[in-house]
Amino acid sequence: MVMAGMEMRRLGLARRPAYVVPNHMLEQFSREFLQLYPRARVLVANKDDVTRAERKSFVARCATGDWDAVVISHSSFERIPVSDEAQARFLDTHMADYRAAIAASSQGGGLTVKRLETALARLEERHKALVNTARRDDGVSWEHMGVDYLFVDEAHAHKNLAFPSHVQGVGGSGSMRAEDMSLKLHSLRERHGARVATFATATPIANTVAEMYVMQRYLQPGALEAAGISSFDAWAANFGRTVTTLELAPDGGSYRLATRFARFANVPELVCMFRAVADIRTAAQLGLPVPALAGEAAETVVVPASEGLEDYVGTLVERAERVRSRAVDPTEDNMLKVSNDGRSAALDLRLVGRTPDPDGGKIGAAADRIASIWRANAERVYLGPRGQAEPHRGSLQLVFCELGTPRPGWNVYGELRDQLVARGLPAEQVRFVHDARDDRAKAELFEACRTGRVAVLVGSTQKMGVGTNVQRRAIALHHLDAPWRPADIEQREGRILRQGNQNPQVEIFRYVTERSFDVYMWQALQRKASFIHQV
Repeated sequence: MVMAGMEMRRLGLARRPAYVVPNHMLEQFSREFLQLYPRARVLVANKDDVTRAERKSFVARCATGDWDAVVISHSSFERIPVSDEAQARFLDTHMADYRAAIAASSQGGGLTVKRLETALARLEERHKALVNTARRDDGVSWEHMGVDYLFVDEAHAHKNLAFPSHVQGVGGSGSMRAEDMSLKLHSLRERHGARVATFATATPIANTVAEMYVMQRYLQPGALEAAGISSFDAWAANFGRTVTTLELAPDGGSYRLATRFARFANVPELVCMFRAVADIRTAAQLGLPVPALAGEAAETVVVPASEGLEDYVGTLVERAERVRSRAVDPTEDNMLKVSNDGRSAALDLRLVGRTPDPDGGKIGAAADRIASIWRANAERVYLGPRGQAEPHRGSLQLVFCELGTPRPGWNVYGELRDQLVARGLPAEQVRFVHDARDDRAKAELFEACRTGRVAVLVGSTQKMGVGTNVQRRAIALHHLDAPWRPADIEQREGRILRQGNQNPQVEIFRYVTERSFDVYMWQALQRKASFIHQV
């Protein structure tokens, strides 16, 4: 992205490109930019530069300076509003889309008018919030910065874009971040033509088939319009299919037939269209020097279900049946609560207020594996950046867990550390990524991992995913629970299957409790991964 932006400047294709990067990557991205182009004039916007008090000054500096690049974080990017005029034009366009969908529904095809009108009202409120007076200063707008091209890193963060659709389970309320990105791209295209953005992401399709359409909406709206498939329903009629399969119900104790919009159709034509704006390289194509995975696949560690868990799953089945028959008010119980409780119970019954598994459950099984691997690699020597043997010996293991994060009282993270200490690991070598409260503390923690002062690092996908470069000594990775999206699995495993790892072979473990919600979670991940692999 940096080289592309500098070449666009040199060739006169862009006057002032901006790079929108994840919050925690701001300093690293800016530093590596200047390592590549030491004489470049780079304006870096930290969070203090876009507060209400400083925003005018920052926009003025950006507008009046001859900058090779403006580097800004995702959250700071959202705080700079678009002008009222551009906002009104964008709003009119989207309102027209919804009104057209309402008209089609009134004639008997698609969603009910009530649902579409509710979505329309929600979208109007979202656009009003984008220009909320509490978040902006009079006279300061996105247009005044003079940015004419965007490079967006980790672009999948903007995938939740709202759009009208009659397809069940698609076209939800969307996110403020996605609406803001769509608005700014619309504003740039009005002033600078069709080519205004480059998106970079390892997971353009993270969770649903609709995310392919969203990426095309962002990057090639003109091509969709020319092909007559600018609306999602028209796009879906050409490139998507519903699939009916037998799957485990969310309660974890029964099966059901489910119909989902979960398959691509006419894939060659879709890929041909997408390739006009997408330059895709898979891991197999790149052939990067990453460590081999033992057994060529992650190992599933099956943990037997305790009697207490089986009894609890029985209560989930009863709750799910009451929810489906509408015998309980949704504010008291619903399928989301049932799912969350099932997911928590599969990890440890103490998360749902029950007596824990007397055999240790998943935490005990993980502690046994981690301690065994730690002992086997305690004397392994690793090299520093200059090729010298580092003084600290031993490998690093990564543990991912979304639930039971550190907090006062009992929690999964603390229980895992206690069990590891009981098996011989020094307490100071078992660290939680949540202990690093700011970017400086996180950088120090990651450096400790790279130099061997940390043996086990525990964290969630959000806090220990993107930007966690601790792979030098990483010998094993443990999935203590399952995330919701295949992209999260890729992000997790990308921490160990990564360039710079000095281990020739690594191991990945997935812990699954029998007859629990774990089975539903991994089944859902497999279903979603199948349509992602199609493209």
